[in-house]
Amino acid sequence: MEQSYDIPLQFQPGNSYKVEVEGFDFSMPKQTANFRAVLTRGDILDLHSRAMNHAYGHDNSKCFYLYRNKSVEYFNDIFRRTGGIMEVYDKDNSGDPASPINLWIKGLFFMATVEPGTIGVPLRKSAFGSVRICIEAEELLRQAPNLYFADYYCMRGKIHYVTLVMTKPWSKTDHYCHSRLLALDVNSYANNPFFFRDKLGDLRTTRGYDLLVELLFTEDLDINEYRRSLMYTPTIGRGSSTPGGIPKNPFCRQCNLNRNSQFEQF
Repeated sequence: MEQSYDIPLQFQPGNSYKVEVEGFDFSMPKQTANFRAVLTRGDILDLHSRAMNHAYGHDNSKCFYLYRNKSVEYFNDIFRRTGGIMEVYDKDNSGDPASPINLWIKGLFFMATVEPGTIGVPLRKSAFGSVRICIEAEELLRQAPNLYFADYYCMRGKIHYVTLVMTKPWSKTDHYCHSRLLALDVNSYANNPFFFRDKLGDLRTTRGYDLLVELLFTEDLDINEYRRSLMYTPTIGRGSSTPGGIPKNPFCRQCNLNRNSQFEQF
């Protein structure tokens, strides 16, 4: 007769654990499983609610482009090694350390947020690299139209980030995100004031420096046609991404939760 037991244990979200189970007699082999404590769907909903409260009433603008900044070496390597195909790679540990997408899906980060006082102009400076590629937002949405809310976080308390994920329908990544994240409707400002269509059908996003919308595009991307349009931009801070990512500020009351951890087996 099978029996189940609830064993109350405290886990730190974002950490990995090894669990060993051994029976009361030697006929039962020892069972071992590895787990990582991650955010539940309820936690994701809570983060989404906090992010929406920040975004509602926030200044927004038409969004013509999604843009990505990296180093000169990064782009040179793409054209030399992969023939102009920008390949996805593991999402790092930036943002919430317990995010279910960290190290589990692959993608390419693009920014959507618009420069204050402009209509559709990307932010003039970047913390992620001196070379920028701008791709029509509609084109990326055509290739990966499914949209999910993944994270809301800050690093020092002033600038907050909203992380959205763009997936190709029926892909492995889409299936994963559908079961763990919150699906968004690009046509609904009510549940998606981050990257949405207005009543005229134009894409819009946040405008300003205090709420930045980043989108993780989860398909490889041919950028050969954009080679001549790459541009240099001024950098701020380090001027490059931090290897492994920067975890969120654990002391911000605006974007931190009292989490209920669940397990992600690997």
